[in-house]
This record gives sequence, structure tokens and C-alpha cells, in this order.
Amino acid sequence: MVPALGYFSLWLSLCFAISQFFTSRKNNKLKFIAVSVNGLLISSLTSFFLLMYVHIVSDFSVLNVFQNSHTTKPLLYKISGVWGNHEGSMLLWILVLTIFNYFIFKFYNPKNSTLIKKTLEIQSLITIGFIFFTIITSNPFERIMPVQENGLGFNPILQDPALAIHPPLLYIGYVGLSAAFSIGVATLTLGNNENIPWYNYMKPFVLIAWTFLSIGIALGSVWAYYELGWGGWWFWDPVENASFMPWLLSTALLHSLIIVEKRKSLKAWVLLLSILAFLLSVIGTFLVRSGILTSVHTFALDPSRGIYILAFTALLGGYSLILFGTKSKKYFDNSYFSFFSKEGSILVNNILMVVVCATVFLGTVYPLLIEAFTNNKISVGEPYYNSTVIPILIPAILVMGIGPMLSWGKENKLKTFKKILPGILLTTILTIFIFSIYQSYSIIGIAGIILSFWIISNNIIILMKYKNYSIGMIVAHLGVGLLVLGITGSSIWQKEKIITMQIDSETEIEKYTIVFQKIDEIRGANYVALQGNFLIYDKEKNIIAKLKPENRFYPVTKNFTTEASIHTNLFRDLYIVLGEGNLKDGWVVRIYYNPLVIWIWIGALVIFLGGIVSININLKKIKFSS
Repeated sequence: MVPALGYFSLWLSLCFAISQFFTSRKNNKLKFIAVSVNGLLISSLTSFFLLMYVHIVSDFSVLNVFQNSHTTKPLLYKISGVWGNHEGSMLLWILVLTIFNYFIFKFYNPKNSTLIKKTLEIQSLITIGFIFFTIITSNPFERIMPVQENGLGFNPILQDPALAIHPPLLYIGYVGLSAAFSIGVATLTLGNNENIPWYNYMKPFVLIAWTFLSIGIALGSVWAYYELGWGGWWFWDPVENASFMPWLLSTALLHSLIIVEKRKSLKAWVLLLSILAFLLSVIGTFLVRSGILTSVHTFALDPSRGIYILAFTALLGGYSLILFGTKSKKYFDNSYFSFFSKEGSILVNNILMVVVCATVFLGTVYPLLIEAFTNNKISVGEPYYNSTVIPILIPAILVMGIGPMLSWGKENKLKTFKKILPGILLTTILTIFIFSIYQSYSIIGIAGIILSFWIISNNIIILMKYKNYSIGMIVAHLGVGLLVLGITGSSIWQKEKIITMQIDSETEIEKYTIVFQKIDEIRGANYVALQGNFLIYDKEKNIIAKLKPENRFYPVTKNFTTEASIHTNLFRDLYIVLGEGNLKDGWVVRIYYNPLVIWIWIGALVIFLGGIVSININLKKIKFSS
């Protein structure tokens, strides 16, 4: 009964989405549009939570539950298992679409009725496309006969708190860009006599998308760091790139919107970015769901499903880009920016973000094209990205440090130098201090540390000295500085040691002595494990930590996983992974000394907080202006 009701609610969502398309297109009365918008939200909520219910109660008459759950699975992972598979994640995608659709509708007022109705029309088309795809190819309520006594379980590597909330946060980012796309396309259809400040309505959605993409990517990185057991936090996986590319374009879009607000320039550029950013989100969805990528993140599926998404992307892209080509002329302007101005610095950063995005896109898609056309496999990995992306990001970070201090319009160069002089002095002091602690030098390391303190110093000075700046922007930029500090430190000063250790043996890394004390057998809710016990001594022979990495076996899915154990402080992580072994031969142990890595997570959190502050400020502005 419950699965049938969930499936019926999904069909009802499709009906409401079609109704919204026609009521918005025919310029019907507001109450008719309201019925469609609210009905779409309620029916999609019902469908999603009914799927969650059948997962929680372990209803194995539903194929999706049978394939992705088990009675022994902890409740948190029964819930997160709803979106830990293709069918359920599509239902989550639809739900987030309808939530953003609802908030687009809430912006409606008599002054912007033409824009909002057209936006709802475009948004309903996107929603129809994804609901139709889910019903036809990916029904999450499909039944299985005969009913099974238990399920097949859930990939153990995905049973993690960070990964439980990582997909919903990413989806808010991906789907938030659909609202920017719809507003952008609707704007292109406006008549010359309709002077509606569309950018004011686009900006909150871009802010929401960018903010949640940022924290979603960060949580995925945290998960990779401690769950995959290789001591790193980013490995240029094509699926990681699929979320990174929309983030880069949404970063450019967000900063360009500031110029549109302040100077009424770059309108056409903003409209193009709003289209491209969402198209990249849908392309990322294609990459993850088409089965053409091999990754722990992907949903390995029949490529025919990927073909649908690719065709849908081509339809959206073709329509929106042709519309842009024919209608964008009225949004072009002949403004010229001084390099030493706020708008000049934003434009330079925009160009650099787009170039980085194009570089990552090429590295992600090129191997797929080579394989498709020649049947040869090539690998594009870390060396390509590090040698191409990092040199482009260095000037972008340099500009980010000075940009907020510049004025709109032409800036006096002497006045600019006086503004940045305190930042130069503080950066110099902090750089000398950090290198006195970590006495190792490289060109990239010196550049990264200087740039991180350059951003941190300038934004702290702005925060203390100037009052006419957006607090959200300054906090987010400060977070970027902390992020760069963590990335640089953990990349250039990391130490790694892989050895075989017997019980009661010891080894050293940096200034620490590590003693392998014992091995315990433990039993979890749905796994058994061998747990290593390691004592960590500092140079004064004091015990500073007891680390307990594990080798786990999940009987239901027949999977082995490693669980790293990490001791963290503000200066470094000590990271231990227990490999294969036995009492006779000893165990392979991997030990990592990762300096400053915690500042990556602190920086990401600060960026998120800055984004939340900015969202709040912008929503208040819209409420006040309307």
C-alpha cells in the first residue's frame, strides 16, 4: 500500500508540474499557479518521505530497499540509503527542485509578475524532464516478487556520517543553479520596455547554490580523507570534478552579479554564466549516472539512462544558448573597467575561474572522448591538474586578496598601495613565523603560504578597519585564505611512512614515536573488525594519543574496509591505517604526518558561514525592496 501511494504521488508530481507549465505560460490568475506550485511541493514531499519510510521499516517488497538495505543496517544509514542509490537520489533531486520552485513563486509580486511567471514556466519544464526520467527509467517504488526476507545491504564505504549528508547538500547546490538558469532564460524573453531587476532575484539562488556546493564538496573531501585511507583529501576524481566545475562557474557568476548590482554592467555575461553553470550541473549528473566513469562515487548503471540525461542536457542547452545568441544583444554594454578597480579585479578573477573550469572540463571529458572514438584508454590524473590548474589559481588568489580593498571606478595607485601596505607587512611576519616552524621550502610552498596569509591579512584588516563592506563576503574570503593555508601545508610538508610492524614494535615519524601495542577483535552493529592499538609519544616521552585504526569486514555485502584513526591539533594530523597482516608476520601500517590539514575544514566551514550571512542579507534586501 505504501509503495503504491509513493508511486502515485510521483505521478501526481508530474501532473502538477505540467499544470504549472500551462498555468504560468497562459498567464493565468495567481491562485491557479499557486495550486500547481503547492501541489507539486506536497506531492514530491509525500513521495520522498514514503520512500524513506519503506527504507526505515525494511520493506523488502520494494526492489530499491532490497538492493540497498538490510535489517542490521543502523538507522542513520537506512535513512541515508534513500539517496545513496540512483533511484532514490533522483527522487531527492526532484524534491529539491520543487522546493526551489516554491521559493521562486514566493518572490512573486505585481512588479515582477512577467519575470516570475516565465521563470516558473522554465522551472516546470526542468522538473517535468526529471520526473519523467525517474518514472520511466528509475522507479524507486518498483516491486520485487517474491518478497525477500532480507536485503543485499549497502556499500560499507558509504556508511559514514559525512557522506550521509554530503549528497543532499550537493543537490541544494546543483539544483539551486536551476533557479538561476530559469531566471536567466526568463530574463532573455523580457521585452525592451520591461525594466525588472532580475539580478536581485537571481543572486539569492546563486548564493544558496554556491554556499551549499562549497560545504557539500568539503564534506566529500572530509569523507575521502578519513574513509579511503590514503592520507589525502582530493584526488581529481572525475566525479569530484563534476561538482567542482559548477562551483567554479557559480563563483564567477556570484562575483559578476555584484558588478551588475553596483555598475549595471556585465549583464550579458551573467546571463551566459547562469546558463552554463546549470548545464554543467546536469552534465555532472550524466557523468555520475551514465556508467561511463569508474569511481566509488558513481551509480553504475545502464548507459541508456545516461543517454536520456545527455539528450535532456542537449535540449536545455540548445534552447537556452540559441535564446542567448538571439536575445542577449540588449544586455551588452560598452563599459571599460580599470584594472585597478573593484570591478576590474572581479572581471580578472572571472576570466581565471572560467579558464580553470575549462581546463578541468577538458581533463575530465577528453579521456572519455578518446575511449568513445578510438577504444583506447588514457588516464588524466594529478600531474595534469596540478601543472595546469595551480598556475592559474595563483594569480586568482593574489587578486582576491587585493580586490575587496579597491574602489569602484578608477583607483589612485598610491592610495591603493597605502591600503595594502599593512597587509603586506602582516603577510611577511606570518610567513616568516610559519616557515620558522616548518623548516622546508619549495617554490609552490612559499607561493601558497604567502598567498594564504595575503588573503587572511587583508580581510582581517578590512574587518577591523572598514565598515562599508559586506560582512558575508569578507568572512567567506577569510575562509578561502584558511583553506589555501591548509591545502598548502598538507601538500608540501606531508610525511608518509609505510612499514610492517609486529606487536610491541615501534617507529618514528617527525618528532613522534609510535608503539604498536596490541590487536583486538571487535564487533559492530553490522561488521566485525580487527582493531590495532597504537600509543603516540612526543619527544619528551609523554603519551599524547591512543589511536585505534580498524580493518572491518561486513558479512552481508562481503566487503572489507579500512578505518583510519587520526589525532588532530591545529598544527598537524597524525594518521594511521592498519593494513593486512597476522601475528606471525606482523601488519602493514601506513602512517601520515599531515601539517595544517585541519585548516582546510575550518576554512570550508568559515566559507559556509560567510555564505549563510550573505544569503540572509540578500533575502532581507529583496523583502525590503518588494
